[in-house]
Amino acid sequence: MSVSRVAGSVATRTAAGPDAPPPPTPAPGADPAPAVLTAVEPYVVRATINRPARRNAIDLAVIEGLERAIDLADATGARALVLRGAAGTFCAGADLRVLEEMSVDPHRVETFMVRLALVLRRLETARFVSVAVVEGHAVAGGCEILLACDISVAATDARIGDRHLEYGLAPAAGGSVRLARTLPKARGNYLLLTADLLTGREAADWGLVSVAVPPAHLESRVDALVDRLAGHSADALAVVKKMVWTADHEPRPDAMSWERRLFLRHLGSDDVSEGLRAFRERRRPAFRADD
Repeated sequence: MSVSRVAGSVATRTAAGPDAPPPPTPAPGADPAPAVLTAVEPYVVRATINRPARRNAIDLAVIEGLERAIDLADATGARALVLRGAAGTFCAGADLRVLEEMSVDPHRVETFMVRLALVLRRLETARFVSVAVVEGHAVAGGCEILLACDISVAATDARIGDRHLEYGLAPAAGGSVRLARTLPKARGNYLLLTADLLTGREAADWGLVSVAVPPAHLESRVDALVDRLAGHSADALAVVKKMVWTADHEPRPDAMSWERRLFLRHLGSDDVSEGLRAFRERRRPAFRADD
């Protein structure tokens, strides 16, 4: 397994909340820790938001790190990008001290939020499957990241929700839109307007996350999921993701027409031939590796 540093410096005046501890002071001349770590495996890229002293709150370095992690997944032909946070928490949202500093210049805030929103859209529209692994807190911007991922696996004791109103804020990276499309109106409104948090188990019951498992079983469940995704055809995964995106953004008749067109376009691929041959020969398909 190779590990790649993916981000620049971590800002020194940041905090994920009013009770967050001060950041550690790097030794003179030492390189600051990267804000996002990546590891490359066959067909899989793993990315870890790496700001544990700030509960992995989002600053510009995190956004840049996520951009590079997505680039890496694209470049390596990954079937899956697995995203999590360091030290047992997913992401506490935007770094509020950074946001406070930027708030004197609305243009800077807009640029920051647009860039984050574009990262989340890339997760939704990428050829690979994005998997959020949720421990600890996934709140506000952290919940927005979770909502943009294709699949989410949460620990049953995780704490998940839109926390913006707790500090007089509002979503700005697509959170209100994705919540409205993910949950029934009554439940989406409840999370947005109360700023309450759900446990991982409750979030799975509501349909906010794909599955919740006891913390002791989280890693094995994620590994099994990643192994299954890695065994799929990369082309077929990309086609199904395109179908899902179209279904969510086009009128129903148009989406159904697109589904047929995408299927017929995919039908002539080598992976379809291999899949049908493997079915006939009663073996597992050996799909081609992307260059």
